[in-house]
Amino acid sequence: MRRSLVGRSSGGGWASRATRDDGEDATEETTGAAKKGSCEACAVESVDGEPPSFEETKRRGKSIALAGFATGAAAFALSAGFAGPVGTDAVAGANLATLEKNATTLDVALGNGKPTVLEFYADWCEVCKESAPTVYSVERAHESGVNFVMLNIDNARWSEEMDAYGVDGIPHLEFLDAKGESEGFIVGKFPKEVLESNVMALEAGEKTLPYAKKYGAATPATQVDIVSTPAQSADPRAPVSSSDPRFHG
Repeated sequence: MRRSLVGRSSGGGWASRATRDDGEDATEETTGAAKKGSCEACAVESVDGEPPSFEETKRRGKSIALAGFATGAAAFALSAGFAGPVGTDAVAGANLATLEKNATTLDVALGNGKPTVLEFYADWCEVCKESAPTVYSVERAHESGVNFVMLNIDNARWSEEMDAYGVDGIPHLEFLDAKGESEGFIVGKFPKEVLESNVMALEAGEKTLPYAKKYGAATPATQVDIVSTPAQSADPRAPVSSSDPRFHG
């Protein structure tokens, strides 16, 4: 039996003519639903009522594929636009372990010619944990020009640095210039604006940081010899006592 397409049928499908071996014709109708089969995208028909040629089918299939690709690309771009700035989740999820991992070692920091932020912290310090995302955000913004060093106070290795910078509370952030000299410090909880402003000034080489305490000059404490320096009476009319504590006047 030989089969050939002859045109549309009244039912909207395509009619085919089959010629049997005995010479008789047998016309069959294929409905639109059957013609579509299992792949709707492949149901391409000619607009002039004639069955589509191979080249026309190939061309339309290519057009559909390109349209699908463009739609997918647009959807991806749209979803990316609503996803927020890249790295936002990383900053929000930063913790002390993140800061430790990204920190510059103290030896490298003191020798690479960049200003440095030293943070003295501890794993059990709640304020240190809360400030970690803030520190990480500022660190990422200035990592090319400023070193960020993490020193755990529970590590005896840093006891000398703790004494040198007078660390008596944490978090303690010490700001060092490019020569390693302290330009000030902050202790305890702080807003991002404070750290950001200090780091920007430090990176710019400014000697005065906007939000940093400075170590001021102090009078050295001396022990008083109460025997050689007797106490004076609060009453100016009282006679001066003898240097001998057994003297009673």
